Amino acid sequence: MRKNQETNGANVPLRCRTMRWLCVLWLSLCSLSAVAQTADEKAETFYLDGLCAQFKGNYAEAYELFSHTLELQPDHVGALYVMANFARAMKNDSVAVNLMERASRIDADNYWIKQALVQLYVHQHREADAIATLEAMAKAYPQKSDVLLMLVDMYGQQQDYEHVVKTLDRIELLEGKSEQLSMEKVRIYAAMKDEKRAFAEMKALAEEYPNDIRYRVLIGDYHLDNGHPEKAYAVYSQLEQEEPNNVLVQLSLAKYYRQEGPDSLYQQAYLRLLTNEQLDADTRFEGVQEIVREELRQQADTTRVMQLFRQLLDYPQEDERIAELCAVYMISSDMPNDAVKPILYQVLDINPENEQARLQLLSYAVSENDAESVIRLCKTAVDYGSTSLVYYYYLSVAYLQQERYEETLSTIRLGLQKVDDRSEVAMLANMYAISGDIYHRLGNDRMAFEAYDSCLLYRPDDAMALNNYAYYLSLHKKDLARAEKMSLRSNELETENPTYLDTYAWILFQQRRYAESRVVMDSVIVLLGDSISADDAGLVEHAGDIYAQCGDVDKAMEFWRQAQQLGSDSATLEEKLRKRKYIEEKQK
Repeated sequence: MRKNQETNGANVPLRCRTMRWLCVLWLSLCSLSAVAQTADEKAETFYLDGLCAQFKGNYAEAYELFSHTLELQPDHVGALYVMANFARAMKNDSVAVNLMERASRIDADNYWIKQALVQLYVHQHREADAIATLEAMAKAYPQKSDVLLMLVDMYGQQQDYEHVVKTLDRIELLEGKSEQLSMEKVRIYAAMKDEKRAFAEMKALAEEYPNDIRYRVLIGDYHLDNGHPEKAYAVYSQLEQEEPNNVLVQLSLAKYYRQEGPDSLYQQAYLRLLTNEQLDADTRFEGVQEIVREELRQQADTTRVMQLFRQLLDYPQEDERIAELCAVYMISSDMPNDAVKPILYQVLDINPENEQARLQLLSYAVSENDAESVIRLCKTAVDYGSTSLVYYYYLSVAYLQQERYEETLSTIRLGLQKVDDRSEVAMLANMYAISGDIYHRLGNDRMAFEAYDSCLLYRPDDAMALNNYAYYLSLHKKDLARAEKMSLRSNELETENPTYLDTYAWILFQQRRYAESRVVMDSVIVLLGDSISADDAGLVEHAGDIYAQCGDVDKAMEFWRQAQQLGSDSATLEEKLRKRKYIEEKQK
């Protein structure tokens, strides 16, 4: 084995002694570097660390680091700027201003510091200081129009209109003449009540752009707005001769006639404007809206408005908005449904997916029991893949009225695929109930019972579904205890309903509870009184069956003969009359 090396310095290998010496040298150099770092360098280190802490959201730590920066270097511009913002955030505005002013004095050419100082002055309502700083900035940065715009705003707040105008002139020298600047000057001159200079400014703008008719129109508008209608009319008339179809000219003329001329001329001018093919759809619609609002406000005769609508709707329509507005106006004016319907159909011709028009037409069709119109309106919506359950529901009801049972069921099945959390529960329950009735009629009792179960799941107290389900169960002598409960509930929901009472009597009959059944049936006969019709033939025959099973054959014969006279289609009625006894009808 090798012996352990000695650990004294004399016996340490050369390589190990060299590494130890290098480590000592490195540590010495680091210590000398730390000692040699200046106060400014330390301040910069604190500042940079403060920015990192601020970026990470460690604001307390950042504040301490920036404070150390200023302790070491009181004129550190970055730290002054940041600490000023900290002071403002802590609502110490005076400290914030002092710090930002120091930063601005030290770095006099820093645009962003001066802009921040202006904001602090404004926040402290030191408008004079803010204006003075901005004026200095405008001299220092003559190409920055945003400084001049801030000055316009500041002078405007002080209502120093002369300085506003002078500053706008400075912007104009920098950027050139523009409509925005000129109109701002006109607004200021109007505030100063200096009509002469306002008009001169508008005239200069029109001369600057002689081929743009807008500015000449604005001169006419200015005359009209400032009480010189005769001058305005002279301008408009000249422009109308030059460009008779110009939309702006026609619009201003309509305003002139509305203010000064007879109502007939105003209507003519406005009609010319609204039927101008060069008028964009939005402006046309807004114009018609304005007329409708004014007529409604004045509660004027609808004839004039409807005449305008008829003339406008004779033109090709970019969209359905005017036709829709016409329909809304007619409905709000209580005009007959037959007058409104053609306009609503025009809306749908322009935009078949207009939901409001289709639903309004559907409400008319439903209220008038117009199954064909219901089918036409709903079928189109269904073909477009509408997700609204209302179309599937009313289409199925209309098909049912026409005894188109398969189409009814297929429509309901399609509608049930559109069900979501927004679907109306009552409508959904009705669709299942209709399905149950049709399946029973078609002899598919399994599907009928499933449909009724679904109906009652959504609406447990659907009286008609409870009655029909209970009756169909009784015909099959199936689940009679449940049928009795459902029938009782339907009669609780709708008292003194002969049909529902007949169902209950028949369920008792099927359970051989004949005496109870007769008591219920007697109340049915009393309720019907002299109003018995052909629709009650089955009910009357039931009464005969019940009396027969109770042993009163003569009374039973009376009811059976009455049922026969009412047109009962029972397969066993003739045999009952012939044999004078109850004959059970076999279910398919």
